[in-house]
Amino acid sequence: MMSDTSQPFAISDAPLGGLPSADTTLLANAPLEVAICEVRFTAESIGVPVETAERVRNSLSESLGIDFTSIQPATQNTMEINLNAGGASWSGDETRGWQIASANGQHSATVFPGSVIWQVADYKRWSISMRRPLDMLLGAIATDLSPSLIQRIGLRYVDRFVDHSCLKPQDWEGKIDGTLLGPICNPGFGSLVTGAQQQVELALDGRHGSVLRHGPIPDPASKSINYLLDLDVFANATWPFRVEEVLDTAERLNRTALSLFQACVSSDYLKSLQGEGQS
Repeated sequence: MMSDTSQPFAISDAPLGGLPSADTTLLANAPLEVAICEVRFTAESIGVPVETAERVRNSLSESLGIDFTSIQPATQNTMEINLNAGGASWSGDETRGWQIASANGQHSATVFPGSVIWQVADYKRWSISMRRPLDMLLGAIATDLSPSLIQRIGLRYVDRFVDHSCLKPQDWEGKIDGTLLGPICNPGFGSLVTGAQQQVELALDGRHGSVLRHGPIPDPASKSINYLLDLDVFANATWPFRVEEVLDTAERLNRTALSLFQACVSSDYLKSLQGEGQS
């Protein structure tokens, strides 16, 4: 049997899972609250020197033109459950690293000995908000921590659709695709539904998947109902750590997430998010 250490897929612009190509028009009314990319890897390092955090901070500030003022210790807890004849036992471990955050709190990078996380709340477009900082972060990791293998790449996009005219979950009919609304559209009890948080798991292929969490959520401030769409797309595969291949993998995951996003909303609502019909 051959070892699974090749790149997880051939370079391609097409979304995974046979999903249709997405419309790449930028949204004028983007509902995105936060975008997150996590890259997990194996490395010999058991800690992250503060000098690495300082270099990441300086590189981010120079590359993005954003003032990163904060470097704070970060911890990551893991829990392992061991099953044996005597029952179950739990063991925990704590990993230490650093979080580097911008002055306005809209951008942050967290570096651990086995993972790096980039988070942005002020998303512009993939090339600027994600690929450029990831390129810099992964380059720093490659130099300082000497990673050997990639274990997982995950992208997460949390969207909150806001329409103050939606006063009950049923008002999202015609905006969110009806196949997702499910019980809200039920002719018998749909009008009685006050909440319907759901999780959908997708197998895009043998190495890639997605988890879609969604549902209506109340907005007490406006007394309206928002709609939350939380998309997680990921690659679970092991292959040698090469920065450019990680970036290309993440970019294809991004295109997959965009295709899934557009499949979750109606065509008319997508046009309104793109700003069509507005002066």
